[in-house]
Amino acid sequence: MGLCGVALVVTAGCKAPGAAAGDSAKPAAASAPVDEAAVRKAVAAADSEFAVAFNAGDAAKAASFYTDDAVSRPPNAEPQSGKAAIEQGLGGMFKGLGKVNDFKLEQKDLDVFADHAIEIGSYSFSFTPAGAKAAMKDHGSYVNYWKKQADGSWKIYRDAIVSSEPLPGQAPTPPTKKS
Repeated sequence: MGLCGVALVVTAGCKAPGAAAGDSAKPAAASAPVDEAAVRKAVAAADSEFAVAFNAGDAAKAASFYTDDAVSRPPNAEPQSGKAAIEQGLGGMFKGLGKVNDFKLEQKDLDVFADHAIEIGSYSFSFTPAGAKAAMKDHGSYVNYWKKQADGSWKIYRDAIVSSEPLPGQAPTPPTKKS
């Protein structure tokens, strides 16, 4: 699932491709190896805690998983820039959704790097808007770009959430055949 790290050794006599004879390449700074298992565990824990906050309709807790300068791209809405805007957007969404019944995330892939990770997954949930007689369902996919924070924690820096449910009045899109 993750990417394998590749170590690049730069020796004093090597030049970058296309470098002129007088150019000198700076050696790459040595960095500690990435503990991929620890990153996977941290992201999985954050996903689990986010699901709890989402099911509770807790916009402040759900927004706490984002960096202060995060940008979220929720389905069928304009991007939200900054943690405060994300919290406000989540609060409005929770108010419109009513009771969230069973929000779930399923991680499909996680590529781990030294200071960031890219997660691809799917989500599903049902919700019961105020006055509705039956629950409605939504499901789709997401991409989360996680960044390692100075304290070692991981937070979402960018996300994109894509609902697979058609907008009201729109016919469902038929599935495409995989080639």
